[in-house]
Amino acid sequence: AWSRRWVESKHKPDYGRFVLSAGKFYGDAEKDKGIQTSQDARFYALSSRFEPFSNRDKTLVVQFTVKHEQNIDCGGGYVKLFPASLSQEDMHGDSEYNIMFG
Repeated sequence: AWSRRWVESKHKPDYGRFVLSAGKFYGDAEKDKGIQTSQDARFYALSSRFEPFSNRDKTLVVQFTVKHEQNIDCGGGYVKLFPASLSQEDMHGDSEYNIMFG
C-alpha cells in the first residue's frame, strides 16, 4: 500500500529503488516495516503529497526517523518540503523546496 501513497522520481534513470522491509534488525518483522533503500551508493528520490494546511500562529513540527544499517563514510538522508506545484515524477536535487533538514 505504501507505493500508492509515495511516488518515486523518474528524473534520472539510475535512481535507486525503494522497498518495504523491516531491515536487518527489528522488534517485530511486520510492525517494524518501513520504506528502505535497496541499493548501495545510489541517489534516491521519493515524495508524497499531503492536504494543504496553515500553521499561522502555530508551531510546525516535522519529524522523520532513519535507521542506518551499514557502515558508511559519507551519505545521508534528508527531508524537503516542496510547494504543491512539484512535479513528483520529475523531482530532483534542484527542484524548488520550502524547507530542508536532515
